[in-house]
Amino acid sequence: MSVKETPTTLGKQAETHSLGQVVSGLAGEIARLTPGPAAALRRGPLSGAGAAAFWQLMATHQPRTNDEAGWAALIQGIAILTPKGTDPNKKSAHEYRFPMGSVLSKAEVSELRLARLLNAPQEIRRDLAVRMCRRLSRTEYNRFNLETLARFILFADDETDRRIARDYYRAEAESERASTESTD
Repeated sequence: MSVKETPTTLGKQAETHSLGQVVSGLAGEIARLTPGPAAALRRGPLSGAGAAAFWQLMATHQPRTNDEAGWAALIQGIAILTPKGTDPNKKSAHEYRFPMGSVLSKAEVSELRLARLLNAPQEIRRDLAVRMCRRLSRTEYNRFNLETLARFILFADDETDRRIARDYYRAEAESERASTESTD
């Protein structure tokens, strides 16, 4: 979906905001959460009755969808990538300039792990995406374009998978060229 998402996917926000804007807003709100609610989101927004912060975010952004599990995985992934603590200047995990595939390459995610991620069925890809966020959160590569993560989790389309793979292998090739040039 290009500029605007369908109302059935994003609710009232879709009338004026793209998925990228919604994701950017979510990431900003999660970065401003106090440690307790942020920790609840990192543990899993739908555990038990669910984290209050999750339901507040859902109410604010009003996605009309039966895919609460998808949104929960996305929000959990964003919370995991967001730095911990109470620093009022804490940056959100969303950085439009850094493609997800490129970040996976720079974080030295193996081709095998990437292939498993991209080929996983919808239900499993959510869990794998959250695990990948946990891995990235322990590196300096914890900020990237979260719109791609959202599309990967919520829509599971081939276009998003190809974009991630293309960006991953471009970054791999650039790294190899840089390595070759530095040894010459």
